[in-house]
Amino acid sequence: MRQKDYYQILGVSRNATLDEIKKAYRKIAMQCHPDKSRGDKQAEERFKEATIAYQALIELGPQHISDESLGSDRATSGNGGFRRSGDGDSKINDFFDGLFRSRPQTKRKTKTRRTVKAKERRGSNLRTDLTLPFTEAMLGTERSIRVHRNEECESCDGTGAQRGSPESTCPSCMGNGELLDQLLRDSTKENKLCERCRGTGVLIHHPCRGCRGTGVVRKDRSLLVKMPPGIETGKSLRLPGQGECGSRGGPYGDLFVDVVVKSHPVLQRDGYDLRCQVPVGFATATLGGEIHIPTLTDPIVLNLPRGTQPNQTFRLTGQGIKKSESENGDLIVTVVIEIPKALTKKQERLLKRYLELENGKSSEKS
Repeated sequence: MRQKDYYQILGVSRNATLDEIKKAYRKIAMQCHPDKSRGDKQAEERFKEATIAYQALIELGPQHISDESLGSDRATSGNGGFRRSGDGDSKINDFFDGLFRSRPQTKRKTKTRRTVKAKERRGSNLRTDLTLPFTEAMLGTERSIRVHRNEECESCDGTGAQRGSPESTCPSCMGNGELLDQLLRDSTKENKLCERCRGTGVLIHHPCRGCRGTGVVRKDRSLLVKMPPGIETGKSLRLPGQGECGSRGGPYGDLFVDVVVKSHPVLQRDGYDLRCQVPVGFATATLGGEIHIPTLTDPIVLNLPRGTQPNQTFRLTGQGIKKSESENGDLIVTVVIEIPKALTKKQERLLKRYLELENGKSSEKS
């Protein structure tokens, strides 16, 4: 049984160029696309028929289509590179990319369910903040965080439909999940998601009661996050696959944990080293003695030598931030000599005696 000539379907001559064929098809698509002719079955069939004809002419090229193959049963059986008309419906998504876009055609990943191809979509990424004390951030720690996210509905396996219920290809987007109006007008704008099928490419006739047809449910999830030693404010940790779930079997998005580190009352970071200023009394700095130095763990004792000067620094090796399994930064201590603002009578008497001795010693030298 012979069908219509592909050239006749598109309304072009058999000597038409590829540009002329493309222009003719675009004109038909603008008029008969389901988004333009909602509910018009005749226009929808005209659109499908023109799509199959265009696909055959473009893929083989007009110069390779013989009179014997035009519109014949052999032409629609797969011989000579043609596809069956039923198969052409399911391939509309793929060759639309090559028809209206300048980028190379790519094969879409689809999930087949009861012969209806649903468009998979990756889940959205999520972000959350995590505030850490200074010592925990410098030493490294593990924290449990709670995330409120979309997860795949277990009742319907994320399809949004009751188990065993039928589904059909969305006529508005032809199973693509995106509206093609902008592409048909040669627009460079991105496609819009089809509102009728919500970007899935299929229509659900019996929605799942558990998720009301969305395929997802909101859940709280507790996650253990491992913070590496020395993490800083502004850094983000990426947890792959811990974001929102994808639609129609698509992969989960990622979770990004934005870190905020609190300041320490004494310690300050300098790369992998730590710095601190320690107040020391005049007598201790002069005579020497023990002072306690704060660290990331427990305080340690530093023995000051006699005659320690103001702003003199001491380096405590290995008391800084972890660089590797075998190496740490250092803790750099700066001594700040404290001059007392108030003295007891005894202290004042002793200092005056010291001053007399100091002046006397100066006189003897002179």
